[in-house]
Amino acid sequence: MYNDNLKKEFIMPDQKLIYESILNEINDLKNKDAAAVIPYLVEKLSELYALADKYQTKIELMQAQLEHSELFFSLPEVLLMSRSKLPYVLINAGDLVPPGENFYEAEAYGGVGHIRWTGPDRINNFHVPVDRSSERIMRLKIAAAIKPQVITSIKLYIDGQLITYEIEQQDNMFELIATLPVVDRVQDTLISLFVPYLFSPADVDTSSSDNRRLGVAFHQLEVM
Repeated sequence: MYNDNLKKEFIMPDQKLIYESILNEINDLKNKDAAAVIPYLVEKLSELYALADKYQTKIELMQAQLEHSELFFSLPEVLLMSRSKLPYVLINAGDLVPPGENFYEAEAYGGVGHIRWTGPDRINNFHVPVDRSSERIMRLKIAAAIKPQVITSIKLYIDGQLITYEIEQQDNMFELIATLPVVDRVQDTLISLFVPYLFSPADVDTSSSDNRRLGVAFHQLEVM
């Protein structure tokens, strides 16, 4: 439906002008030699083809841009949890229990522990049982196995609200740091990580057979 609407917006007005021009020429056929009109019709049909091709490319570009937008993703509701809330929570990629959905298997990384690549989707949710009766600091560590531009494109949400964060780089880790304000509630805190750009190792290295869609290499989430 979205693609059809774009075609109506971009292509149909120009198409109408060309169609009307052709129709007028056909209506005048009775006053002209048919052989003289054929080149004109061929020219106009070629214009139509070029026009459709031009705007199809434009539509595909716009769709690709929207595909990388979080507008196509919805965050889950924060569920009421009966478990106790903690003053300190640490989630590691190497934990026996995976940190959530949309993670691949844990992998050893650079002598610092483990990582888990995010993917194949663009959003990861952490349900964190942290006590929010006082201000907390969140530190999200991501292995420096990707371009810095990917890190700066990340969006973080706390309980569905977009937040700002600072980035620090130490050795082979990026650290995303944000403040969690005080809230009076019994629900878990929902921390959502949105990674707009995914890649496949096979696309980067033609000798690789790894076709997984990867986001970032998650290492650790700490809330204190």
